[in-house]
Amino acid sequence: MRKALITGLFLFASSMFSLSLLAADVTIYTGFQNPGKLTIDNVVRDTKLGAVVGGRISGGKIIGFEQTFAFSPNFLESGNRAFNTQSNLVLGIPTGHITPYGTVGVGLITTSGKSIFDFREFGTKFTVNYGGGIKLNNLAGPVGLRFDIRGYTVPKVFNQTLNFVEGTIGIMLSW
Repeated sequence: MRKALITGLFLFASSMFSLSLLAADVTIYTGFQNPGKLTIDNVVRDTKLGAVVGGRISGGKIIGFEQTFAFSPNFLESGNRAFNTQSNLVLGIPTGHITPYGTVGVGLITTSGKSIFDFREFGTKFTVNYGGGIKLNNLAGPVGLRFDIRGYTVPKVFNQTLNFVEGTIGIMLSW
């Protein structure tokens, strides 16, 4: 009994003080979204390159979790806004100040426009995202940079799948 208790306390203390478990970062970012084409009412509609701003909270160095919250003021077309939230698994290779990583996750995206009958609004949809990037850790104390590129798939948008690419750069605070 005593041996099991000591072993349990040792494992608990080891996990509590493990740097890879305590490692985390917060990123505020901006970037672009480049959606593909949509066919609505037999008319191919060109979508427009748009901006995105958001934040990411992540934990773990090698295997981690990340939560993203983002806003796009001109999603697909001018005047059409989008909010999205994503939950991701992140796999990183920490090598000092540089951490390349890959990520995959799921989430939700919701759009709103100027008109209730706007063809650009597709409501709230399930999304899948995948991608990767590079974290430049602790460039000035706990402050670093993060470069990220992701692909998003949004099924059932006007009976088709919307795919778009998002590229971002952000300021990262890590601990």
